[in-house]
Amino acid sequence: MTVGDKKIGGKEIDGGGRGHGLGYYVAIYSAALALIAAFGVGTFFLSDRIITEEARSATLVRIATRQTTLSQRISGLAFQYAMANPQQRRYLEPLIQSSIGLMRSSHEALLMGDAQLGLPGGGFSDDIDEMFFGEAEQLDYRVRRFMTLAEDFLELPQNFLDEKNQGLIRLLAAAQDELMDSLTEVATAYEDASRDRVRKLRERISWLLASFLAVVALEGVLVFRPLFRTLVRHREELYNMARTDPLTGCFNRRALMESAENEFARARRYKSPLTIAMFDIDRFKKVNDTYGHAAGDEVIKNIVTTATESIRTVDIFGRTGGEEFAIVLPDTGTVGASIVAEKLRSAVEHSITEFGGQNITVTVSVGIGFVMPGDQNASQALSRADQALYRAKQTGRNRVNTFELEEVGATD
Repeated sequence: MTVGDKKIGGKEIDGGGRGHGLGYYVAIYSAALALIAAFGVGTFFLSDRIITEEARSATLVRIATRQTTLSQRISGLAFQYAMANPQQRRYLEPLIQSSIGLMRSSHEALLMGDAQLGLPGGGFSDDIDEMFFGEAEQLDYRVRRFMTLAEDFLELPQNFLDEKNQGLIRLLAAAQDELMDSLTEVATAYEDASRDRVRKLRERISWLLASFLAVVALEGVLVFRPLFRTLVRHREELYNMARTDPLTGCFNRRALMESAENEFARARRYKSPLTIAMFDIDRFKKVNDTYGHAAGDEVIKNIVTTATESIRTVDIFGRTGGEEFAIVLPDTGTVGASIVAEKLRSAVEHSITEFGGQNITVTVSVGIGFVMPGDQNASQALSRADQALYRAKQTGRNRVNTFELEEVGATD
């Protein structure tokens, strides 16, 4: 059992350096939370963008499909119109005009945008823009040409529409076939572009998720792990501060008595002997008066060092107050305790404390008490040791005295 940054009474006293301050961990934790929040916001907006793109793509495909259906409807109604009688034509003409109007509004929504449909307008990819306005597909031209042909068809004189003059109807059918193919290509292109955008957005979300997990892992390594270690170290430091004497680093009275009670319980369980030795410095007040309290503190620290070097490793040593100390000796009877106490007394007598260029020597008186059958706690043995110490003082000091059995009646 040693003093300082070593083991005292079986406990480790950490005299080393401290870790980072609380502000350091708060800063790192705040930064990590900010990154996590940023990842969360980024993931939300990317997810929202995916949903928006999917909805927009579905709307565009639906409009393209409706354009195809409307072109087929207009061509079919035009053929019926050409073959119908005047009364039937009056019924079919509004249907054709309505279909042309729907086709025109859908086409304008594709080109100019429509807030109700969620189409911003002008948001085509290069491929789709080429389909609408490029020389190869010219979808915009074909749609407008088809609607113009349909409107011109309705404006023809009634006597022009007979079975022998179906050229315009065939022209409408041909335009409808070309238009349907182009609209199908546009729908396919929209779907391909949408899938490509969704794939890229999902890759970004995967990257954000991986980054989020990395930040959480780093937060655990850089914040929670060292913070936990710091808290554990501080807890141990507080625990040691509550149990150690601030001047010498040995056990204080509280810690010593806790250990004594534990040894008392063990001694009763295994029916083994247990003794407690108390000692104090002879005429310590004279040391303080002669050399000063600072010198007295050095004497006490030297006594602790000498005591810890003199007793056994199984013994428990502590300062009970002022210049008084106690030793708990497990599995030891009065004979063994007397040997340890005498070794301690002799070592102190021959030790020298150097202070301010002067050599200070002191002696100690030791009293030994023991646990008796019927004792309820270790304090009773400590009380006997205190009485034996008092008798050692009365009989000349600088000696070891063991509590006598005939004194039990007077003390218990």
